[in-house]
Amino acid sequence: MESQSHNNGKTQSDKFNTPQKITSYQDLIVWQKANSVALEIYKLSKAGKKGFSDWEIWKQALAAGFSVPANIAEGFHSHRGKSYASHLEIARGSAGETDYWTYILVETNQIKEEAGSRIRGDLQEIIAMLTGLIAKLR
Repeated sequence: MESQSHNNGKTQSDKFNTPQKITSYQDLIVWQKANSVALEIYKLSKAGKKGFSDWEIWKQALAAGFSVPANIAEGFHSHRGKSYASHLEIARGSAGETDYWTYILVETNQIKEEAGSRIRGDLQEIIAMLTGLIAKLR
């Protein structure tokens, strides 16, 4: 597994290519990316007025988005091996759900297509990373 340390002065690309010992879920690149996506969705949810129906969509997107890094963290602290892989599978499913809600947010003009494409691309990368990590643990 690769990790990046926090506040070490390296560029973003350097940090993603430096293998280090994993001591916290926050050291996992997949968690860092998932957390960044969740926070981006949260920040986007703050923009503009929303009707009741709009908020129902946003609530689903936010819940799914934050479920990804939360399940990675929960599994890291409470499970090992195949059991941890089960939490990562839940996180992967939540990433897929977040992808869908992001698609809907674009289709309903709640977020711009550029933002939606960027988030959905990040989610596909997260899904691939989780798939690889699950395979290593099984």
